[in-house]
Amino acid sequence: MSNSSRVDDLASRRQIEVLVVQSNPADTLLTVEAFHAAGLTTGLSCVTEGEDALSYVRGEGKYAHVPKPDLIFLDLSQPRVSGLEVLKVIKSTPELMHIPIVVAAGSDDPKFVRAVYALNGNCFIRKPGELHEFVRFIESCYEFWSRVVTLCPQPQKKAKKSRVKGDTITMSRGRSLGS
Repeated sequence: MSNSSRVDDLASRRQIEVLVVQSNPADTLLTVEAFHAAGLTTGLSCVTEGEDALSYVRGEGKYAHVPKPDLIFLDLSQPRVSGLEVLKVIKSTPELMHIPIVVAAGSDDPKFVRAVYALNGNCFIRKPGELHEFVRFIESCYEFWSRVVTLCPQPQKKAKKSRVKGDTITMSRGRSLGS
């Protein structure tokens, strides 16, 4: 592929929101650079712990105003809350279960592979040992999720409904504003 057609190909990929959950700083940097090389120029966020990943997808605390990711790239090795626990929580939460999760690990131990698929992980990959293989993997992964599949659209934010009762406006969450 020529350089100009490669640039056109990268530019044609849909920009998606990707959350990288990776506790190793060197692997995080490598993953981010690989996504950039694959053409993801915006919408890439990283957290270093499973606990932060859950707060991020739930929109809690410092993540209250971040968009939900279209794709999660989850390293299995996480401190405190394990990668498998993150997967289990997301895939068992109705408003989050549509988010595809690519699980990555340094080993392809059949026990972990079975656990990932039993918890409805979308795919399991063994992280390649060579840098160029890793970059190629990320490019293929990003191509698949940004061009080949149709991702679930982001839900529309619901406007709060209000009802007027006499001189009091009751908001949809039950709070009242008196006059």
